[in-house]
Amino acid sequence: MATHNNNTRAEQSETFKAEQHRLQGEILASPNWSLAENAVVKWQFKLYGDFYTALWQAIMRADEGNLARLALGFPNEVEGYKAWARGDLGRRMRAAGLEI
Repeated sequence: MATHNNNTRAEQSETFKAEQHRLQGEILASPNWSLAENAVVKWQFKLYGDFYTALWQAIMRADEGNLARLALGFPNEVEGYKAWARGDLGRRMRAAGLEI
């Protein structure tokens, strides 16, 4: 019986992962989500490589002056971060079905 429960949990986990992947793709392809919001989806679901991972860490740690400087080169990422950290983007993503 325990094996059946473990298989069921594993199957549920795989189903959940597949659904999350599908939702991520829908959001990234949708014109209803901005480039800044798409940047947050990629960040939250670790879809970026090393450079952008380091960039997001810098954005998260930046004070207001350095955040303004980062916005000169990476406006979508900084705008997305602000919407995530200070706005309602997290709530909107959860409402869209993403588990964040």
